[in-house]
Amino acid sequence: MTEPETPFPRHWLYYLILKYAVIVAAVGISLYTVYRLYRG
Repeated sequence: MTEPETPFPRHWLYYLILKYAVIVAAVGISLYTVYRLYRG
């Protein structure tokens, strides 16, 4: 057997949801910051 990619294989679904939530939050904050900067 190979080792799972997630640090906690029992909660891999929560890990994936958390990972994508963090990515979406980072993109959203970046877009909001750029919008505020260029809006004046």
